Amino acid sequence: MSWLYYLAWPIVAPIFKTMFLCWKVEGKENMVKKGAIFAANHVSNAEGPILNALRYRPVRFLGKEELFHKPFSRIILKGVGTIPIKRGKSDKIAFEKALLALKRGNWIGIFPEGTRGNGRELGDPHTGAIRLAMLADVPIVPVGFSGGTKAWPKGGWPKPFRKVNVRIGPPWKVPRPEDGREPTYAELKELARYLMFELIQPLVDFDLDK
Repeated sequence: MSWLYYLAWPIVAPIFKTMFLCWKVEGKENMVKKGAIFAANHVSNAEGPILNALRYRPVRFLGKEELFHKPFSRIILKGVGTIPIKRGKSDKIAFEKALLALKRGNWIGIFPEGTRGNGRELGDPHTGAIRLAMLADVPIVPVGFSGGTKAWPKGGWPKPFRKVNVRIGPPWKVPRPEDGREPTYAELKELARYLMFELIQPLVDFDLDK
């Protein structure tokens, strides 16, 4: 599923690490070995490639379905294991693919905001990462990216030697209702906001995106 990742990593990863985007990484030890969800803020196209360059093991992101419409991008995205997802509505097929991947021990990457932000503040998160973590019984690893808007601006080309900081927080096991029932949407939303604003936001340096 991720054949292109393993083929290209030995060449592409060093380029990202030394020339393409110069970054500082903190908390790399928090990248758990078994199945986990990496939940990050999203301001540019840099986050996915950077996270995938940190280890010789792919993080399979959920990417909007529109990106798969063009033949070249479809080959690239499928080759690195990206899972297409329909935006703006529940996508049961994408959710089940991600769930199966997690149960197999894969890493899944999710941007809870659902779209790229402005780099000045975090957007209101969706509940998908929380629901997926509960069903797969895996931890969520919060990740904060800073500086991506200048390193790879929206609608533009990547710019080399721009400072990008990556901070990886400790794994977080999502709590379930103590009485054993299924959580309500309001409870899922509260947990999603906790993840976004209490776990991810402290890892982000908004000054780098000004």
